[in-house]
Amino acid sequence: MRTILITPRPFHEKGSEQIEKLEQLGYKVIVNDTGKRYSKEQLMDLGANADAILTGNDPLDKELLSQAKNLKVISKYGVGLDNIDLTYANEKGIKVCKALGANSVSVAESAMMMILTSLRQYNSLCHNSKSGIEKRLMGREAKGKTLGILGLGAIGKNVAQFAHAFEMNIIGYDPYVTQDQVEDYVRMDTFEELLKQSDVISLHLPLLESTKYIIDELAISKMREGAIVINTARGGLIDSLALFKALQTDKLSFVSEDVELKERPEELKQMERYNITPHAASFTLEADQNTMKIAVQNIIDNLEE
Repeated sequence: MRTILITPRPFHEKGSEQIEKLEQLGYKVIVNDTGKRYSKEQLMDLGANADAILTGNDPLDKELLSQAKNLKVISKYGVGLDNIDLTYANEKGIKVCKALGANSVSVAESAMMMILTSLRQYNSLCHNSKSGIEKRLMGREAKGKTLGILGLGAIGKNVAQFAHAFEMNIIGYDPYVTQDQVEDYVRMDTFEELLKQSDVISLHLPLLESTKYIIDELAISKMREGAIVINTARGGLIDSLALFKALQTDKLSFVSEDVELKERPEELKQMERYNITPHAASFTLEADQNTMKIAVQNIIDNLEE
């Protein structure tokens, strides 16, 4: 009997339909019901005999993969693969899949929300009001502003669609996407031109060696004075120190991120014109069910082929 290890905690409470689907096909399913992330030792122990691992952000490094003798498929509960040693997985012939498109609407909606709240100083307005300070802060409209989108995959394209509805001008940069692959309202350009021309820059890139710290001190220096940066992708795309300096000197007027909290220093998190949420942009009921469904189907498709 083939064994499937499911590590993301949401499956225990909300993934019963998908678990039953696997069991009906004759698989033995091990689900994380601890309420906590598995430790590395637990992962190594449980993964040793697994034919497939459905993982969230658990680190599947070379040490772990080398001991998973039966492992044929790794299915990601999401799209980012930076927690998986892809080079070693490829060497071992392990198929690595991601849940493409499952959460693209949810993340894009969050990005659009962050764009609007940043332009309108919504966070400060709420904080002041709750503190009894009746101070009306001057915001800016989205209409007519230029939005630069770094990464035109499913999420980036959805952000472009939403921003177009707000009559924003849209510039895109993606080395793997050409002009004929996007809507007419998106103008593809170079990375440098996007930095120079955008009032708001939104990141939708995977974290790779080539994209690590793509937004650093040099990149920020090329941006417009008072630009806004939105990041719903990965913390490693932006240099924390460069962000801190840019907010301190008013080079950037606002930064809003949805990344792992541990990726940002406390001094940055406490800045008034900086917002952070705990990598929760994809957390909607709809995206959760879509992601579970696609992640499980990826296992079935690749084990049954």
